[in-house]
This record gives sequence, structure tokens and C-alpha cells, in this order.
Amino acid sequence: MQRIADLIGAEADRADQVALAHGNELEKSGAVQLVRFSPPLVTAEVADGAACVEFRIVDGALRWYCTCLEGRSGIFCAHCVATAQSVRVRADRKASQEAPPAPEGTFPIAS
Repeated sequence: MQRIADLIGAEADRADQVALAHGNELEKSGAVQLVRFSPPLVTAEVADGAACVEFRIVDGALRWYCTCLEGRSGIFCAHCVATAQSVRVRADRKASQEAPPAPEGTFPIAS
């Protein structure tokens, strides 16, 4: 099963250019507050227009919803993009913390 962060990121990569640009600006400005981050569900509040975003895995597929006009019509809006970018940052940070430390040097293998 794919991680929710991977599914969200893949969908964000398909968003239109306007949503990508505005969403990236929102994420960089700190407008996204991740409220819940669990394997099957991510919820967030985005300060731009006080939008609420929800990503959920249902039967292995990603479903999303945003309270803005575009999001309510099923479009992966700028708020969804901003939330997706925040999820990527958080998932990458978590993965780097869980990764084992890199070896400091190489050692010959005894034969």
C-alpha cells in the first residue's frame, strides 16, 4: 500500500499551474496548519480564506475535499496543493529522522 504522502504528492504534481504557484506560496508563507496526520487521513486548515482540506485513503485511492469553491467542485485547488507540500515536508522530515545514520567510513570485508 502506498503511503498517503506519496498519493497526495502524486496528485499535487498533476495540479494546474495556477494552483501549483498559489499553493506553493501559501505553504512557504506558513499558511498551512496540519491538524491531523495519520496513515489513512490528513486534515489541515489553510489561512487563505480559512479553507479546510481533507485527504483520505478509501479503498486504496486518494480522496480529497476542500471547503473553497473550487475544492467543493472536486478540483485539486491551491489549498490542496499547499497542504500537499506541507505533508511532503513533514513526511521527508520524519523519514530523515528515522533513517539509520550513514557509516562514517568503509571497512574491508574479511575473506
